[in-house]
Amino acid sequence: MNDYLHFIGLTSSCQTALKALISSSARAAGVLKDAMSINRDSAVGPSICIDNLDIEEHVHTQSVGHRTMMFHGTWGYIHKPNPSLLKTLDHSKLTLEAYYQSLSKIPSLKILPSMFLPTREEDLHFEAVLKSQIARVMRHYIAEPINKLNAIPTDLPPIELIDCSQPDIHMLKLMEASDNSSEGVGQVLVSIINQSGLTPEEFCSRLQVMDGDLGTCQNINSLRALRSPSGYAEHSLLNITMQLGSAHTLWNISQNILTSHFGDPSKTNDLGAWQCLHALGIPSDKPASKKDFTSMIKNIEKIHEATIFYCLR
Repeated sequence: MNDYLHFIGLTSSCQTALKALISSSARAAGVLKDAMSINRDSAVGPSICIDNLDIEEHVHTQSVGHRTMMFHGTWGYIHKPNPSLLKTLDHSKLTLEAYYQSLSKIPSLKILPSMFLPTREEDLHFEAVLKSQIARVMRHYIAEPINKLNAIPTDLPPIELIDCSQPDIHMLKLMEASDNSSEGVGQVLVSIINQSGLTPEEFCSRLQVMDGDLGTCQNINSLRALRSPSGYAEHSLLNITMQLGSAHTLWNISQNILTSHFGDPSKTNDLGAWQCLHALGIPSDKPASKKDFTSMIKNIEKIHEATIFYCLR
């Protein structure tokens, strides 16, 4: 905070900066409680997104009382749904009772292969995507079309246009508990309830959507299994429905695609994707780390473009 004030031309003591942070955090805590409050207009609670956070305080010269330490915690935020979106929904289908009724129908649900097959519209959309990718590689590396107006567009067709208005997001306080175990997830939920200003009974009285990675979803399901059967809603946690965040889903799918096609770099006759990276001068001894999401996606894009270029030539 002090460095920021110096940057904008102001100066303050460390004590003044700490008071400003305390005041800002107190105001943010009040705004968070207002956003999580229960009212008639909100049939479902704001979406809660959580993820684990590891912070290392590295000490180069270690001594007694001065050693490298690792902080394992959880951070997150709440996302209030857009009021214009809520107006288009049937609130009677967003209640906790409707959610329980939907779950009760799962054992009798018949799973058909047609549920996993693309529709005619989806096939046409996929065809347009492939044509646009081929056209982009053709125009960028090989030749330009004579008539650009009638040429295949290089812009990808839109999937589903959504409202681009500014989201209503409020940050949660950094939690010392980690969501990497059933016990840790329980501590995280207790911390979230305390920050919301609601009692456990009030928090569990409405449907609560939570986003997280696969490990967080499994740990919450494990905690729910350990607490069942229970006649208390705040113990059973049946009002919480977990869903994988879109970023984590894309992360896992991209990692599986890259590792499945990467091949064995130790064998020169292996025709895996590592050959494309090696030809482009990119390190190809092993796939990009899962933690480096940007490099992983960039490598997949370059391999895809190189494959299309090879087919065109």
